[in-house]
Amino acid sequence: MLFASAGALLGELAALSHPGDLTGAKISTNVRFYSISPADFPDMLPLPARAARAVRPAVRGRKGDLTRAAILEAALAIARRYGMEGLTIGLLAERLGMSKSGVFAHFGSREDLQLAVLHEYAARFVDRVLRPAVRSARGLPRLRAIIDRWLAMLAEEIEAGCILIGGASEYDDRPGPLRDTLAAIVASWKAELVRALEQAKACGHLRQDIDGDQMVFEIYGLMLMLHQDARLLHGKDSLRRARCGLQRLIDDARDGAPLGAARRRVDPARRARKTSRNN
Repeated sequence: MLFASAGALLGELAALSHPGDLTGAKISTNVRFYSISPADFPDMLPLPARAARAVRPAVRGRKGDLTRAAILEAALAIARRYGMEGLTIGLLAERLGMSKSGVFAHFGSREDLQLAVLHEYAARFVDRVLRPAVRSARGLPRLRAIIDRWLAMLAEEIEAGCILIGGASEYDDRPGPLRDTLAAIVASWKAELVRALEQAKACGHLRQDIDGDQMVFEIYGLMLMLHQDARLLHGKDSLRRARCGLQRLIDDARDGAPLGAARRRVDPARRARKTSRNN
């Protein structure tokens, strides 16, 4: 299965689990790459020896799919640790105990492999974040579910590294299919966030004057800062600060909150001291 538009990836995958409810942004690019879904490979364990001897030709074709899935799994691990540019056919073959020609048999070039890794990462992101979140009711419950699941996945990637965040620094000024694919995936994800915000406004859960694009910009900024603060600066409270910032953004956007003003918690003791002075 091939996607003519990388930007349609998130919407196409999400629609599989929630038809008619999520339609990702259609961003026109010239990128074409293989669509790999984890659902296509439910069992990555080797076939038992007895069953392997009796395997039919059609099942042997399935073994090729399993090998391809194993290659992608190892490629994802390398890309997280060393970056997309650190992903080479030679290193991958060495890790898997395969020949370079064996890897090339599944991916025609290094760039094809890198594109497949980006697509696989995006598919897993949808499965971890978007698919479960759309089971929540429309509006604020769904928006909170999306943000919570995204935050949880990003927290797990503090150790391993985030391919999208790392890839952005590698390819932001390097034109080509990899940059186009990264940009399209990120733009599609931002469009899904804006869509969730607009649904929350339509449900009356957020103020009508909220600028969805601006709020997504600020949400994304907090997520990026979490990653940098935790990985580069080894901040001990990065996750807590990110949660506080995200909660403040949502509280500020809820119906009835003063425009542009965050709701602040006032220390009761401080309030009592102030009242005492006024009296």
